Amino acid sequence: MMYVTYEYYNDVFHGELVDEAGFPGLLERASEIVEEMTMYRLTPDTFLYMPESAQERVRKAVCAQVEYLDANGGSDVDNGADMQSATLGKFSYTKASGTNGGGGQSVCSPRARRILAPTGFLYRGGGSI
Repeated sequence: MMYVTYEYYNDVFHGELVDEAGFPGLLERASEIVEEMTMYRLTPDTFLYMPESAQERVRKAVCAQVEYLDANGGSDVDNGADMQSATLGKFSYTKASGTNGGGGQSVCSPRARRILAPTGFLYRGGGSI
């Protein structure tokens, strides 16, 4: 199940322009990453039973993740390759000289994290016994 459509991304979220042909792949990867961010508390099944306000936050987080992936090289941004320099569409990357690659860019959109924060899905703590 996809959480959003191309029309939602453009007409409701008003995201940066993403090629319609490449959107399904970005959406699939973005959905996987958002589910991973929530430690799989978010699934297509749990989504159906969430309050509408939580569903809307999930939709917006997925859109933010799509936008982030597109701006940072597409759905392969998390392939782990250590490139020195590359340009692809809107994205241009040059590794600073002397860096050892230890920092690495996050695969998760900071905006998606902020959107999901009020839902409680990002909480990593345990409950009381």
